[in-house]
Amino acid sequence: GGDGALSCFSASALGSGDAELELRRDWSLGAGGGEALLGVGVSADARSVASVGETATLVVHDTEGGAERARAQSDESCLFSVQWVSPHELLTAGAHVLLWDLRAKPRRVASFIPRFGAALHAAPQLLSAVAHPQQPHRLAAGATDGYIYQWDRRATPTLAHTLAAHSSDVWEVSYFGARYGEILSCSSDGTLTARDPGATDATTLISLEMPINSFDVSAVHGGLAAASDAEVLTFIDVRSA
Repeated sequence: GGDGALSCFSASALGSGDAELELRRDWSLGAGGGEALLGVGVSADARSVASVGETATLVVHDTEGGAERARAQSDESCLFSVQWVSPHELLTAGAHVLLWDLRAKPRRVASFIPRFGAALHAAPQLLSAVAHPQQPHRLAAGATDGYIYQWDRRATPTLAHTLAAHSSDVWEVSYFGARYGEILSCSSDGTLTARDPGATDATTLISLEMPINSFDVSAVHGGLAAASDAEVLTFIDVRSA
């Protein structure tokens, strides 16, 4: 949260066959005057949660009880997002995309830069980073300049491909096999689009008069929920969009 708090909730159905859920706060850490947390990622087995924020610190907690498992300080000024790549690997986004290995002592094992040779103050900030779920060597990141940057982990960490995706900040990027493209992204320009990695054209799935800050896609039934500045959720089926 904005106060630096990290909270974990559990959900349970209110009754048999009831579609409503009851949320219960299991634990909360760090509330009260701390630097803002900007990104949270839950591991595939739901046993660990990682968080990053304005202090550029990566912290991993157990979801059961909230005990701290790992902590690592990056040399960046801020980290905006974190995503699990494997049970022991994490991606963070800031001035660079950083790959972390959590085995033994957490350490940074690779750094991917948006513009090779550009001065740090002149380069865009990376707001979201993601690895392809079936091909984790493929990475993509959304940036403050409206571009999506892509890399191949098997090659050198130089830029693999650049997409002019939006006219403003790209807040979230995801690999998903939608009908109109593999890469989904949302932006402060109010659009959520789908495109293929090498395509110049994109299909606009959602267009609003306000920024779209985040979205989530269900791998089970193909439903997508997008959140905007109006605190409104927009739902679509990306399999038929």
